[in-house]
Amino acid sequence: MKVQYPLFSQVALAKDLPQYNLKRGDIAIIVEHYPMPKDEEDGYSLEGFYLPQVTIEVAASQIISITQLQQEEMILQKLRQLSESRLLQLQDYLDFLLQKEQSENLTA
Repeated sequence: MKVQYPLFSQVALAKDLPQYNLKRGDIAIIVEHYPMPKDEEDGYSLEGFYLPQVTIEVAASQIISITQLQQEEMILQKLRQLSESRLLQLQDYLDFLLQKEQSENLTA
């Protein structure tokens, strides 16, 4: 299922965009949505970075909600507090969850 962001909502970059000198977590506002067919990724036009009067186009996979960015940051803070042995245990558990997710997606 595609995530569709409403126009004029704030989003954050999910990855760096070096061609614009923008970094993951930079925040912008959606000013245009380009719906695509079901098997293709939607596009968005973003404005409001530290680049006045500049609009950039991105694919849906290049942006995340502000809430998701905040959740990821909280998780990273907690990860930094774990010992190396706990991190290894967590990595094993995450691998297990990812395998489970993939198998559920195949059966859906």
